[in-house]
Amino acid sequence: MTHLLRKSLSEFLGTAILLVAVVGSSFMGSFLTQDALLGLFVNAFATVLALGCVIFVFGAISGGYFNPVVTFAEFVVKRLEIDELIAFIIAQLAGAFAGVVLANYMFKQHLVTHSTIAHKGMNLYVAEVLATAGLIIILQLLIHQYNDHLAPIAIPAWIGGAYLFTASTSFANPAAVFGRMWTNAGAGIDVKSGLAFVGAEVLGAMIGIGIVAILTAGDDDLDGLSYLTEEEYVEVTDHSI
Repeated sequence: MTHLLRKSLSEFLGTAILLVAVVGSSFMGSFLTQDALLGLFVNAFATVLALGCVIFVFGAISGGYFNPVVTFAEFVVKRLEIDELIAFIIAQLAGAFAGVVLANYMFKQHLVTHSTIAHKGMNLYVAEVLATAGLIIILQLLIHQYNDHLAPIAIPAWIGGAYLFTASTSFANPAAVFGRMWTNAGAGIDVKSGLAFVGAEVLGAMIGIGIVAILTAGDDDLDGLSYLTEEEYVEVTDHSI
């Protein structure tokens, strides 16, 4: 198995597991309670735990992105090559679809169905911009500060919090949006709303990338240090003193 194929498989599996958690917990919450708030907590809690696990387990193999806009941000800052960008996004979309199909099957639903749940309104799109921009800012700054080992904690914390403080419940992931188009679970989203959400997420990612570029520009008067390895960073900063 080639190195790229192995990393792509990691992205496929991680995204699939994440979507099983999102959609499966949505079904479970709706089956166990009619309380909307409790159902939201069940969905958020399962998502946070699963996201932390897959980042921790698969991160060392592929980076643990599981999200096309996160992958794109890594490409923009030159930590991924174009072939990795394309392969990872394909794997993430396929994994999202596979995870939703598996969740549908576990809860005795049609394997594939078009969601009819609309999520429309400028307030929801702004919420997705915020959730995605925050995600990109947190992850990029963690990497820039060599604290990416904290990603399995920080990223789920942001997503779990954004579940509860954004009007859209923080999809913040085009692959997740794509997968959730194929289920009748409460976590689903119809195609038209999904396309609008993806547009908002792309905009949020670009805003996040721009903010990180501003915040990290000229650190230690050495542009581009965030793209060096830790050993190179230490060597350059030692010589610059």
